Amino acid sequence: MNIPPPLAAFPLVSQWITFSADGVGILSGRVELGQGITTALIQMAADELDVPVEAITTIQGHTGLSPAEGPTVGSLSITFGGQSVRLAASAARMLMLQHAAGLLQAQVGDLSVREGLILKDGVETGLSYARLCSDVDLAVPAKDYAAPKPADQRRVSGTSVPRVDLEARLLGGYLLHDMDLPGMWHGRVIQPPSLSATVLSLPSLPPDVQLVQEGQFLAIVAREEYTALSAVKKVAAQIEWTIPPIGSVHPIDALEGEIAESETLYDSPDLAAGVTEISVSVTKGVIAHASIGPSVAVARWEGEALTVWAHSQNVFALRTSLAEVLGHPAAKITVIFVPGAGCYGHNSSDDVALDAALMARATGRPVRALWQREDEFLHAPFNPAMCTRMTARLNAQGRIVSYDARVVSPPHSTRPAGAEEPNLRAQQFLPNAMPMGPGNDAPQPQGGADRNAVPGYIIPAVRVVRDRPAIVPYRHSAMRGLGALANVVALEQLMECCAEAAGQDSVAYRLWHLEDPRARAVIEAAVAMAGEKDRAEGVGYGLGYARYKNMAGYMACVARVLVGDEVRVTDVWSAADVGEAVSPDGTINQLEGGIVQAISWALKEEVSFAGGQNLTKSWEDYPILRFSEVPRLHTRLIGPQDAAPLGAGEVSSGPAGAAVVNAVRNALGANPDRLPLTRQALVTLLS
Repeated sequence: MNIPPPLAAFPLVSQWITFSADGVGILSGRVELGQGITTALIQMAADELDVPVEAITTIQGHTGLSPAEGPTVGSLSITFGGQSVRLAASAARMLMLQHAAGLLQAQVGDLSVREGLILKDGVETGLSYARLCSDVDLAVPAKDYAAPKPADQRRVSGTSVPRVDLEARLLGGYLLHDMDLPGMWHGRVIQPPSLSATVLSLPSLPPDVQLVQEGQFLAIVAREEYTALSAVKKVAAQIEWTIPPIGSVHPIDALEGEIAESETLYDSPDLAAGVTEISVSVTKGVIAHASIGPSVAVARWEGEALTVWAHSQNVFALRTSLAEVLGHPAAKITVIFVPGAGCYGHNSSDDVALDAALMARATGRPVRALWQREDEFLHAPFNPAMCTRMTARLNAQGRIVSYDARVVSPPHSTRPAGAEEPNLRAQQFLPNAMPMGPGNDAPQPQGGADRNAVPGYIIPAVRVVRDRPAIVPYRHSAMRGLGALANVVALEQLMECCAEAAGQDSVAYRLWHLEDPRARAVIEAAVAMAGEKDRAEGVGYGLGYARYKNMAGYMACVARVLVGDEVRVTDVWSAADVGEAVSPDGTINQLEGGIVQAISWALKEEVSFAGGQNLTKSWEDYPILRFSEVPRLHTRLIGPQDAAPLGAGEVSSGPAGAAVVNAVRNALGANPDRLPLTRQALVTLLS
């Protein structure tokens, strides 16, 4: 039995499952960011425990109660977190049945469970989980008792159960933005114009507001939210700062400049093999999270006890980071996850948690801190600018025999990482100012900037080099898929070019370089779904394929585009194999959400800079895909339900982005080398 890392770290059943007279509870370190993980976890537990979905509640991301599973990232919520819950629930059921068997003087094999009631030979015994919960010790290793059901015996997993959080989302009061504590005030941060700016003078304050100042950290707090909002605008406009000059290096230019660090991840002595050389280059700009809702947090001090409510991806790392910055014992800090603006990666939800804690400490009141849209665009972490260059060499038969990739990008994670790198924005402005950490990329096969730069195709000789630019004039960190978007776009464009050079159909060419039957199956299925191609002027079709991280879910997409003054995606046909899909509808929602986001990235999204100065402050400066521009999506799951779950949240971005770029390529007869594919980018490409 494979023990997932979270269960290995927290081995006891009691660390995952609770019973009471009211039902069953799940304790999870994975958090609901809009991806439907709460519903899926409940489904997995309901199967093992033989209870209705409605009988299960969850506690997610609570530093005083949940297992510290790490961040909710990497399409691992089901693969690791869900599998841990499944095994713990299976063990909990066995412990209950063993105790019941002793009371009934029966064999465990004669007992069964129906909706939490324990039966003997199909007849109710008067025993139940609720009745036995106080007598059964769950503080035992789950692996000693777990025997999870095979796929064909699961009645809930594999079905599309309605989202358990949907009604609450629709009715309001569910999100952290709606939280209201007794005596709570509202706070807004005054963001310094640069990291090295200092305050020269402050204006007089409007009535009914309080200024919080610690070093260069400034905030306005007021009883009413509108009062705080209007006051912060007035005060911020009148503050005098010393403003050092902004650097003149544009993020894209920095990719061509000095390299601070170069690392060869894979190398081969046979890179010169082959007779034909094909190269492609893809550069993408800086991308913002651009959540519709801004980040928020609520903090309350009660004596030395600090409680913070945050929509963080990792409440445990946030707690340690807060302790370091505040100089306060971590044992006296509780961080509780409450759903907020959804995210895929490191946004400003952790930053605003520190802001709220500082305001609450200074005022002695509970404080709800909310960033503004301009704060999000100017000061939240971004997905870094990247340049990926790939070269393939083909033998006389047209087969790829060597592959050489160079990825130039800053690291893709500067997450709050505890005491050594708290990485919370306000820490730079406090009297005991702390610099932000330099960030890091996970080693292969996970990777960061280099994620999916290692080809999933069969190529004998491979070299992958990751270079870090010396100048990075913005804050960079993790976003959905990390470097996979740019790398899959480049690799799939390279496969198109190599197929043309070899005189082969691009689909057959890919299959020629793949032996994994699951990889071949998603490509064949997506191409079959797309059917016959129309050849009208300006119409293009493109294929994109990847296995995420070369170890997770498989996906292939075919996109149809219309290219005129701008690019319009009309249809995307997709086939995915993510192994077990606990909730097929939820899985497809995840995949299609990734497709829509990838289209927006490929066609529209980029933070604007003038030299090193960020010019993006509002939605007018940062267009995203509109509802009217969402294409028809045709998505199928073809993975085996009895296979291990591989994750779905980040699987589709690379293939979908590659399909769109290849469709534009095939419509125009030119290789796009700069994302996003705006009107100006098309003009430059064809000039």
